[in-house]
Amino acid sequence: ILLGALFITAPITAASAQDVAHFLVRVDTLLRRGPFALLSPDFYRLKRLVESNGDELKLEFAQAKARHERTLFCPPVADKPRVNKIEYLAALRAVPPSRRATTDTKDVLRLVLERKYPCRFPLQRGAA
Repeated sequence: ILLGALFITAPITAASAQDVAHFLVRVDTLLRRGPFALLSPDFYRLKRLVESNGDELKLEFAQAKARHERTLFCPPVADKPRVNKIEYLAALRAVPPSRRATTDTKDVLRLVLERKYPCRFPLQRGAA
């Protein structure tokens, strides 16, 4: 519950990403601290990282739309995309341990958004 705020995409901040392995170590350390995690500066660093990843994806989405290109995810127009801590942590933990060091948190968040907000494009004539 305490880390719920950590996993909501939010306003624009500086660009950054982190490998999943290191991120999960940091999250697990905070989870072990229970309510005292809120006293840790690392809690706020991780929160900013997740927000930054979300902001970067939001910007990429807006740029693709402006160029009239297909996007990888299609959030509802009336609401901003939200990712809760359970689905985000599950996606992070689903990355095979052998790939966690080379997969970044932004890519995992993108995958969650693609699954949660899939795009439904009409089939082109003549397409199989």
